[in-house]
Amino acid sequence: MPFGKYTYLVILIGWSLPILAIQWAVAGRALWRARRLLVASILLCGTFLSVADHLAIARGIWQIDPTGVVGIRFWEHLPLEEALFYYLTSAMSAQGFIMIAGHFKPKGERL
Repeated sequence: MPFGKYTYLVILIGWSLPILAIQWAVAGRALWRARRLLVASILLCGTFLSVADHLAIARGIWQIDPTGVVGIRFWEHLPLEEALFYYLTSAMSAQGFIMIAGHFKPKGERL
């Protein structure tokens, strides 16, 4: 693994943070106005997906290579990086939906 136990974390951050930054650069005002909706959406979706992944790992449906993760686990099975993946993906998706919804709003109507 190129970054040892930090491989998954480095790839995850390198992949997601530029997208999140671009979304905020393009639609920061709309995203800020919808911050409560964003936080609720991210927490709900990220938590649901993390719990589902934990259950799948715990039941042996799939596994995460332990040499590519830092070793912090939630509920004994879910690596930190997996949970972070689901929360970051939920953030990118929710922000994208807010941006798209704002694009289709009638002129002069705020999101």
